[in-house]
Amino acid sequence: MLHQEKCGEKGDTQSCARSARTPWLALPKESGKVKIEQHLFGWRLYSGKKFIECDSEEEARYLKVFLEARMDKVKIPKDIESLRSILPEIETLKTKIDEIINSYLESIIDTKTKAKIGHQLWIEVMK
Repeated sequence: MLHQEKCGEKGDTQSCARSARTPWLALPKESGKVKIEQHLFGWRLYSGKKFIECDSEEEARYLKVFLEARMDKVKIPKDIESLRSILPEIETLKTKIDEIINSYLESIIDTKTKAKIGHQLWIEVMK
């Protein structure tokens, strides 16, 4: 990851990275399609035009889970092996929680209300 304190503008995109002093990473707001792409020097996790530089595909997948859960910040494991060992379970849990939340939100027609309630539910789940 890049070593900068907070999100900053870079041309028409926005990059975000954790500080070298802390394992916490401030996540951008989910804005558009969330995707992971490999680049020349590593991996990027995109949320619309915003992106996060990642050291590995596993780190990008880990951050994607929390970005999609609408978290503001996340603590990243320092050891890549521990990240690899917990990642499949985290992704599975995220999928199951999404299915449960979406089953309750199906009856809400207004998309803004649905998104707001979904966000609030994720906040409660992550407490």
